[in-house]
Amino acid sequence: MKVAFLTIATNKYINMAKSLYESMCIYAFPDNKVEVDFLCLTNLPQEFDNINGRVKHKSIYLTHVPFPLISLLRYQYYSTIENILTKYDYVYHIDCDMLLKDNIGEDIFGDRVCVIHPGFPFEGIPVDRLPYDRNEKSKAYVPLNEGKHYYQNCFQGGLSHEFVNMCKLLRNDIEENLRENYIALWHDESYMNRYMVTNPPTRILPPTYAQPESWGLFGPTKILHVDKNHKEVRMTT
Repeated sequence: MKVAFLTIATNKYINMAKSLYESMCIYAFPDNKVEVDFLCLTNLPQEFDNINGRVKHKSIYLTHVPFPLISLLRYQYYSTIENILTKYDYVYHIDCDMLLKDNIGEDIFGDRVCVIHPGFPFEGIPVDRLPYDRNEKSKAYVPLNEGKHYYQNCFQGGLSHEFVNMCKLLRNDIEENLRENYIALWHDESYMNRYMVTNPPTRILPPTYAQPESWGLFGPTKILHVDKNHKEVRMTT
């Protein structure tokens, strides 16, 4: 079985991606029963030239664009490497500013896998309080009477064909909105949440798989979301 973890890391984010990779070498399927690859889309592929570990890594060149486009266009980027992604059984996007802190393995398997947003972690939160895009012109539009959970887009994936199909559909939705000079409320996360309203996840992970570093713990941390100075890193990202 083959599993791929994808991340996007341009400019200053590349150092975070290297730390993420090092954590994967320790905690990603440590029993070695699964072949794990780390694919980094970056404008600095040379940064990985002399880094080696248990997990194989591959750098794919990506031209830098400023935030929020670098995040918003992730589904476009991933659609362009469909021929690579379909060679894997499972594919997961993970933000480069995350670190694995405990073993992960079959607990992340599922057709469509998402993590509950730490800001909205509790069952029974009224759906009208969830931060879906409520603008009817948006391809990410979710009416007030729809939805159930709100997911953070820092970690998601599943079966490779499910992931690729989602990427292609969301790429088209995002491009259609961009032609109309519209970007959804929370960028790529809004489009992903719209998709999951229609195509619910088959496995929902708790916020411990997206634990913000400076927040109170939701339980034993599986994946840590590292604090950073957004203004500083985004000035050149």
